[in-house]
Amino acid sequence: MLSILKQENGNLSIVMLMAVIGMVSGLSMSSLVLRDFRNLTYEFENVQARHLLRSDAYRGQNFLVSNPLTIGEVFVLPERRFSLNSGDFARSFKLRSYVEKTRENTLIGSDTGIVGTDNMDVFRLNTMVSTAVGSSFNTFDSNSTRVVIGSSLTLNQSSFAEFMYFTDQDTSPAGKNVYFYGSDVIEGKVHSNSDIQIKNVGGWPTFLNLVTTTGHIVSHSGEYDEEEVFQGGLIEEYDGYIFPKEATTLRHNARHNLMAGSTGPENTIYLVRVNKGQSTFWRGDLSVPIRKSATVWDPYPSIPLDAADSLFTNSFTIRDTIWTSGTLGQLSGNGIWVDANLWLEGTFSGNQTWGCSQNIYLVGDILLDMTPLGESPVYNPKDMVGIVSEKSILIKYGYKDPDSLARVHPNCGADDDYTAPAGGGIFIYAAMCALGDGGDTSATDPNFKHGVFTFEYQHPHGSTPAINGEDDNGDTYFFDWIDLHRYRYPPTSSDPWPIANPSLDYPWYNPLWPEARPYLERGTINVYGAIAQRRRGFVHRSGNDSEYPSNDGYWDIEMDMCGGPVTPPVPYNDPVINGLVLLPRNWPGASGSGVGYKYKNYNFDYRFLNTQPVFYPEAQLTGGKKPLAHGSWSIVIPDRPKFNRYF
Repeated sequence: MLSILKQENGNLSIVMLMAVIGMVSGLSMSSLVLRDFRNLTYEFENVQARHLLRSDAYRGQNFLVSNPLTIGEVFVLPERRFSLNSGDFARSFKLRSYVEKTRENTLIGSDTGIVGTDNMDVFRLNTMVSTAVGSSFNTFDSNSTRVVIGSSLTLNQSSFAEFMYFTDQDTSPAGKNVYFYGSDVIEGKVHSNSDIQIKNVGGWPTFLNLVTTTGHIVSHSGEYDEEEVFQGGLIEEYDGYIFPKEATTLRHNARHNLMAGSTGPENTIYLVRVNKGQSTFWRGDLSVPIRKSATVWDPYPSIPLDAADSLFTNSFTIRDTIWTSGTLGQLSGNGIWVDANLWLEGTFSGNQTWGCSQNIYLVGDILLDMTPLGESPVYNPKDMVGIVSEKSILIKYGYKDPDSLARVHPNCGADDDYTAPAGGGIFIYAAMCALGDGGDTSATDPNFKHGVFTFEYQHPHGSTPAINGEDDNGDTYFFDWIDLHRYRYPPTSSDPWPIANPSLDYPWYNPLWPEARPYLERGTINVYGAIAQRRRGFVHRSGNDSEYPSNDGYWDIEMDMCGGPVTPPVPYNDPVINGLVLLPRNWPGASGSGVGYKYKNYNFDYRFLNTQPVFYPEAQLTGGKKPLAHGSWSIVIPDRPKFNRYF
């Protein structure tokens, strides 16, 4: 090394080597600086582009709210340009977007999992962001323009499934106030097109999500802490929603249509049992009215019958039900329309919506294939159910099974049948919508034809069941319709139906009439979904209702006048049939002193915030606007040929 340094040529070589090293190092540093600057530039452009994508998402959403498209229609939004100049570098951005309505099979994500949707009508906003160096709009004419980023956003038409509670009028069918109490803890959104009544009974109610009302909150217990009661926020004097009278979208798009019999929709029943993506059904056709007579004897029954005195003969009409069976296939991803009364139960797979022109009776649990009983459905990736009636949705008390011929009470249970908070009774994993419009919807007008979610057979009384046996001579006998052979029917003002000693059920008011010991308390309603209704239906009632006369002695079932009080129950010992006691009772293990479902285990299905059951009734504000909900949002490399078709 020293010898190299002592030589003139050696010194020059080292100098040249050092120069080369310095130059390479300088180039390397310049490259690193350039790379970092370029990365910073790209990061800046991408961050700004994502903000611009978000702003264009709301621009597209605002357009669609007031200008809904038809299937296959495309609308190109006006081009937007933005310039940003930081002093060190300047960039211009250009946004080109188009919206389209399409029908597609897609997966929509939520905060709690992935929601599967099958062949849903959706809006799609497609956006492409380009950038160019410089802060002048004319820079896009240069060759430096490039595509930074693009996105594809699914927008779903908002529906009434987004509300845990929706009521057009927050009153009972009798036109009386209905209150939220301390035991009410409401998870999802709440809206009413009228005032909302609250009381401090066992504490104040708690609303965990946004509450909106076109009217005001009316407290019947003085002042309250708004932040404590309305923890998700409260907006009074909010825009109203148009609550439709018909399930138009479902009617027009249903894949399966079950038609009424010759005697009309109100006289036809479809009892449907769903098994995942398939179902079996029984169709019940009510016959034309049949004239019947029943001689009234004193006493009755009597053996032999001619030992009794014949008093008079009742004459009335009845209708037989003729049942035939059938099957339905491929329910997943489809709507099913029933132009009749629908009795429904089962385990559902995929996205299904069931609707009918008459009442829907839930004759058993409504379950989801991939959700264990009593657990939340928010992690279920594919199963979703809508239930839509153009009248009311009722939890059925009982019926005679046309298959087994057994008399069953499918929706009764003990308070502690299942692990808390769930209880025995009925489980409903569905969004339910009762659209029935009975006419005047003023808060003080009783109208029992408005659409409600409620329960069947709200004023139970005992009735005398059929008996059969054998007399001392070995002859067999059978006595049926015993109450019709004892009392005047139809009753008259001078000869009314008995309301005391005994307090008898009106013939056929109980769907299992005659029944000596019908059930009062029936357990718990477990809902994992959403409820929308014209008015708020009863789910539990006093047995001696003072707000509307169930205790006045009259029978007008359509107007909720159903004889005398049912609680406290008064036993009646039959004077002729030894050992027969007529006495309403609670279901074994169910407690309480009223009628129906004392416990409400209501849980909102948060998947409905991102997507809804197929063809479910859409939400529309009174001004004609149709709100939308964001579905899936993906960052993509834009399809340049597809964009070029519209720009």
